[in-house]
Amino acid sequence: MNSNRSIKSNTSIGGRTSPSFPISKSDALTNRSSSPSSLLPNNRSLLFRQQDREKNEYPTKTLSKEDDAKFHKAVFSRCADTPKGSIITNREKFVQALNYVGYDLPRTAIDQIWSDQDEEITLKIFQQILTEEKPIDERALEEAFEILYSKDRKHDLSAIDFDKFRTDLLQKGDRFTEDEFQKIRYLLGTEHGKVDVKKLIKAIGENKTSCRQKVLKEQEENIERPTQRHTSPKPNNKNYNNCNVRVMIDSSSKKPFNPPRISSLKMKGAFFCEFSDSPTDVVYFSIGYSFELKKPGSISISLEPIISRYHKDSSFKNLDVRILVFEKLSRSIERRLLHMSSARSDTKTYLQVDELPKGLYEIIPITFGGVLRARSQEMNARLPIKKLRELKKGNNFTMSKDYRDALEYTFDLFDFDDNKQLDRQEYNLWTIRTTGDEITDEDWSSIQASVGLDVDENISKDKFLKLNDFEVQDQDTTEQDLWTGLKSIGFNSGLELDMMCPFNLTIYNNQSGLTLKPTSFVDLAEIKKLLVKFLQKKAKTITLEDPSIHCFHYQDDCGSILFVENKSSSNARLSIDVKNSANASLNLSTDARKPTVVSVRRDNNQIIWFAHKLDNQREMELDAIVQIE
Repeated sequence: MNSNRSIKSNTSIGGRTSPSFPISKSDALTNRSSSPSSLLPNNRSLLFRQQDREKNEYPTKTLSKEDDAKFHKAVFSRCADTPKGSIITNREKFVQALNYVGYDLPRTAIDQIWSDQDEEITLKIFQQILTEEKPIDERALEEAFEILYSKDRKHDLSAIDFDKFRTDLLQKGDRFTEDEFQKIRYLLGTEHGKVDVKKLIKAIGENKTSCRQKVLKEQEENIERPTQRHTSPKPNNKNYNNCNVRVMIDSSSKKPFNPPRISSLKMKGAFFCEFSDSPTDVVYFSIGYSFELKKPGSISISLEPIISRYHKDSSFKNLDVRILVFEKLSRSIERRLLHMSSARSDTKTYLQVDELPKGLYEIIPITFGGVLRARSQEMNARLPIKKLRELKKGNNFTMSKDYRDALEYTFDLFDFDDNKQLDRQEYNLWTIRTTGDEITDEDWSSIQASVGLDVDENISKDKFLKLNDFEVQDQDTTEQDLWTGLKSIGFNSGLELDMMCPFNLTIYNNQSGLTLKPTSFVDLAEIKKLLVKFLQKKAKTITLEDPSIHCFHYQDDCGSILFVENKSSSNARLSIDVKNSANASLNLSTDARKPTVVSVRRDNNQIIWFAHKLDNQREMELDAIVQIE
């Protein structure tokens, strides 16, 4: 699904990589054991039956217990989510900590440990687990793969079919994501769809060593330069910096939105979410739309989420959405936020501005995870994998019906103006989304030479499918290459859309010649900063006992936004304990047993929650305790 163009980047859009360990071509494999424990037979002694063999391909590196303890403590501190790094209360962080130190326990074992410890792992318990369990070293990995493929008399560990390799690991319960499989293929430079397992094992060992060195080096640097802590005196009462935030929003008293009887422009779009290491590391993208007013005038904008046959979750109809209007500053790439929507009518969000001066403007719809969320890695492992191509006679590949249908939907999605053609800008946005690269003049000329262009040099649906069919028929293309594009659109391996929600955007204005153009993808993390600045004067200040931490709460008919500004000289951690919520979508956990902990960097601001009223005709309620730890 990459227009027969090579994928130049093995990371997601914008070159995002792991926040913990920067990825380069030398160490892009995730910092964990590659082979799942379930790949190994129950009798662990079988894995070490040849440790005394003469050929020593994987020389043992002797590390002192003191070095091990130092490394394990450093990793635990990285993943701990409480003050002082003393406890891990997030299951995924616990699994991540085990992976970083080279342990990959079966899911059932992790479930048991997590339950036995009441969902809290201390450093002592973590060290005890590492003592009782055995890490998976390079020799164990090789022997595990030998056991897996020993039934095949013709097996050759230096040339395992990549698709078979991937399917076998998923069936054995490995938690690799699709992106991680792609990274393996990219790093190992697999030719003709074959995997050199020995090369993979060696790369994993080298990466684990590199990872260990980085963690210990960073730990030493942190010790040499301790961070300055708050010096504010703490009162003796236990409710220090404790603040109750109660939100009550009545059912909407506003009249339903009646579109003005004037000219309108309709445009399609979508919200996308993605993550690098885990679903907690999620980023949201939207699309910006530009327009120009030749003279002052009023404007109305409405947005309505669309549920397609690929969406299994009907809650997307009540997506937490705000419409933002920015002024585009002349001779600058800067934006200035002017207006934010604060009204809804059924499932539509709308914004009405009585007077806008003439000038250049940009519309950016936003959402922050109250409804649209990253899928869990458990969900990835659970879903059956749909086939995207089929083998015909003569070893030729053809597109599967499922893949063709998904591509047709994708074409319609990026046909923003719904004219049944993709112009260069629409095609460019699709290419950025699926490969991370923009279309160059050379690329566009190549497309023209391959399939020809239609009216106004646009691409029709038939020619879009033909371009993708070239990739399907290419013998060097693997099934994973095709999945890369679909995953970036928001499809899971069952061909369900769970990480993308499309919408219809309509703008009403009576000026002739008005045009609305999709311009670029917008990382909504950057928009948060502008939104906080915009809302500070409109929000109610919540007083905390630490004067260097400023807390603000904004509320309107659509929902509630809570944000903080850290003016202190050190980072701060806030605990948000949601005690009760009704008719509200929230981008935080509502589990009263385990408060959400949010880190706010020094001299920075951050949105804590983005709460949204689900049913506009019912009352919304939200009750939470905010505390500085």
